[in-house]
Amino acid sequence: MKKRGSRSVVGVGTQNGGYLLVSDSSPKGWKRVGPFLKGESVNSISFDSKNSIFYVASLTEGVFTSKDFGKTWRPSSRGLHVRKVWTVEVDPNKPANLYAGTHYGHLFRSSDGGENWSEVAGLHGAPKRNEWGVDWAFGTTGLCIHTIRIDPTDTKRIYVVPSGNGTYRTDDGGEKWMLLQNGVLDYCPVGGKEDAPDIPKNDRAVEMQKHLQQVHVCTHKLALSRKNPSVLYQQNHCGVYLSNDAGERWEDRSPAPSVRHGFSISLIEDGTPALYVIPAYQGKCKKHNSCVQGQLAVFRSRDNGQSWEKLTKGLPKNVHTCVLRDGMAADTMDPAGLYFGTTTGEVYRSGDGGESWFNLLRGVGRVQGVSAFTT
Repeated sequence: MKKRGSRSVVGVGTQNGGYLLVSDSSPKGWKRVGPFLKGESVNSISFDSKNSIFYVASLTEGVFTSKDFGKTWRPSSRGLHVRKVWTVEVDPNKPANLYAGTHYGHLFRSSDGGENWSEVAGLHGAPKRNEWGVDWAFGTTGLCIHTIRIDPTDTKRIYVVPSGNGTYRTDDGGEKWMLLQNGVLDYCPVGGKEDAPDIPKNDRAVEMQKHLQQVHVCTHKLALSRKNPSVLYQQNHCGVYLSNDAGERWEDRSPAPSVRHGFSISLIEDGTPALYVIPAYQGKCKKHNSCVQGQLAVFRSRDNGQSWEKLTKGLPKNVHTCVLRDGMAADTMDPAGLYFGTTTGEVYRSGDGGESWFNLLRGVGRVQGVSAFTT
């Protein structure tokens, strides 16, 4: 169970500032801090629990820090020559070490808590780096480093995801990188092993390869196990995949064919372990490339993706929204709290493993990122 005096904190990033939602003993059970940094497009919020420092990744003006629980913020972007920052990752081994992923596919490192930044130049020599391009406008991200994960037992082992280009890993702190795609492309529906397109056989190989090159190398989000860092999950453009060997090989663990596609993924390891995804659907409307229309639902697996349950209790039945790649997170309480935010401005929480949900926040505009911490 949770330790005496501990509390959950949820960071919410929107197109117009951010919020901290703090569990407390008030009648409603949650205290709201914010909005702060109004006018800034906040993508995600990170937290150094050892030193009680919050970091904001801003899509408009770099990194901001707060040492007084979100009351005041100051810029912390010296050395960031790209100020459109998608994510800041705190090294669980050495909290003063930070990594920032930015637009145009750049990765930066700070060894002094964000006071100064320098680029991880080794990423420019990563496999197929010359195929990333400079930028592109498909979807909503463009070319960026949107996900960074650090092995909690090895500070030199780092995973990054450049949008549209799969998952990369370094084992030496960023000098050399490897591309981790083995097994992913084999099991996309368009690949012919499941629901292959209904096109003439002679043309199928050409169309398959074209489609794979366009979208099916695209990792949308990674979940890294804290208790066994060799275990990773990814929500890919075309499915959910598991690796038991630090990304060397991936196995298809997707839900049903109609719910393979999605953006966010979250892993709970405290209490009852479970994996969670929120499917999005392509071709539902002309306004969005991917969205959720109708019932808002979370899918849960308690057996490493072998089987899945659809969870809807407390969630609205008639929506037109989406949950973005940074839009779902879990705290480390026991039982754990699970949270997600929508592009229509709502944040939901479940404290019982997804069995039921309640609204924690609404009316804040497009939610770009949700993060959760235990203080």
